[in-house]
Amino acid sequence: MQDNNSLTKFEEGSIKELWTVSLPLMISSLASLLMIFVDRCFLARYSLNALNAAVNAGTLAWAFLGGMGLLTVMSAVFVAQYNGAKRYSEIGVPVWQMIWFSLFSIAFFIPLGLWMGPLFFRGTVYANLEIEYFGYLMVFGAFYPLMNALSGFFIGRGQTRFLIYLAIFANFINLILDWLLIFGIKGFIPPLGMKGAAIATCLGTIFQAAILAVLFFKKKNRDLFGTGKWRLNLKVFKKCIRVGVPPGIFFSLEIIGWTVFYMMMTRVGEMHITVSSICQSIVILLSFFFDGLNRGVASLAGNFIGSKKIELIKSLLKSSLRLLVIFTVIVSVFLVFDPKIIVDFLIPGTIEQPAFLSQVTSGLSFYMVLKICLICVFIYLFFQGVRWIFAGVLTAAGDTLFLLIAGSLSVWLFLLLPVYFIVVKFGLAVQFAWGLAAAYAVLLSLIYWYRYRTGKWKEIVLMSDEMEKETILEENILEDTVDNNEEDLS
Repeated sequence: MQDNNSLTKFEEGSIKELWTVSLPLMISSLASLLMIFVDRCFLARYSLNALNAAVNAGTLAWAFLGGMGLLTVMSAVFVAQYNGAKRYSEIGVPVWQMIWFSLFSIAFFIPLGLWMGPLFFRGTVYANLEIEYFGYLMVFGAFYPLMNALSGFFIGRGQTRFLIYLAIFANFINLILDWLLIFGIKGFIPPLGMKGAAIATCLGTIFQAAILAVLFFKKKNRDLFGTGKWRLNLKVFKKCIRVGVPPGIFFSLEIIGWTVFYMMMTRVGEMHITVSSICQSIVILLSFFFDGLNRGVASLAGNFIGSKKIELIKSLLKSSLRLLVIFTVIVSVFLVFDPKIIVDFLIPGTIEQPAFLSQVTSGLSFYMVLKICLICVFIYLFFQGVRWIFAGVLTAAGDTLFLLIAGSLSVWLFLLLPVYFIVVKFGLAVQFAWGLAAAYAVLLSLIYWYRYRTGKWKEIVLMSDEMEKETILEENILEDTVDNNEEDLS
């Protein structure tokens, strides 16, 4: 049954409520991921070397961007709990702490972009392309956590519908800029290649951050939700960092692990990295659903925890698993299509085709190898979705230290070490590497499920009683003022 504190008009914990909250987040996430995917498509038409370089450099860049973004979007967790507890005047404070953190991150991103690229990619096959692409993404990197910090204000309150329109428009900007900057216009704009793809993505992110900032600072939001409370509050800042750092570090370490994975595939051979580039592009494109579902679960679970309705989380989990099954059934239809369709899309005939496309290795053609890898991708995606669902509940409760420890150890123990000692050492086919990736996703989802079952996340407290008393006092003063004004009018 819906009550006055529900984020939607639907029954709390129901599949309709979850879908209503998550759909805009999925589309917003699709916008960010689609920028990366569109970059890959244009770069594949520019050159195959550019595509493979974008996988290596872009994955490492995403480790830093995504890690910082995941940290700052933790503002949504605090916003959700304050919103659930009806402590509306405090909502702007944690968002501002993450805005400050985003501004501080400039001192991290700019040196990283200017000087660390040559160190990371020294001696690699595509070094010059990777250094250029990575450098531009990092120099403008602070805008990504800023965008996430501001979006937390809307996500935590379930006000996410307008993110759909913002995401669509930002992608349109990125699409046009990709075409203009990567290939250029003869006589007007020189072709910039990798540099153009990076600049287009950065400008799309800057646009989204600017629009979110304008809405955040509206007078209505300043009056109702305290979005004008810009001062650095060390107590709240530390709480946000304590909750946000573990998942941020874990995300970075996991993506760095995947960077190592792709570098190992590059080392084994061109076929390995090209198949992995195609598989990763598909994973990136489809991850929008799991990311949006994760943030939708976290938003609703945070509100349930803040309003003392933890029992509704079981219904929320059932709803999220149903949505996951529906999505993966639909995705399975597309992943069993002839992989030649995907190859022709990402590696068009307008560029020189690699020789291995027509070769047969160990009795399997390139397209059969890719088809096996896509089946592994399907398994990986499903259990990745299960893992993100439970991570949403644990994140909403503030149980992020566990996510850091379990996730960071798992990516090295269950993915990288097996891939190195089984695939790289013995020069095995690429399908073995993606089979191990699928097994990694299964094991990690089981670990997260077990943590949820223990119930230790229920013991974590994010909102202090002291702040609650201050808020109640402020609300009582406001009510007394309103009553006195009404008496004067009478």
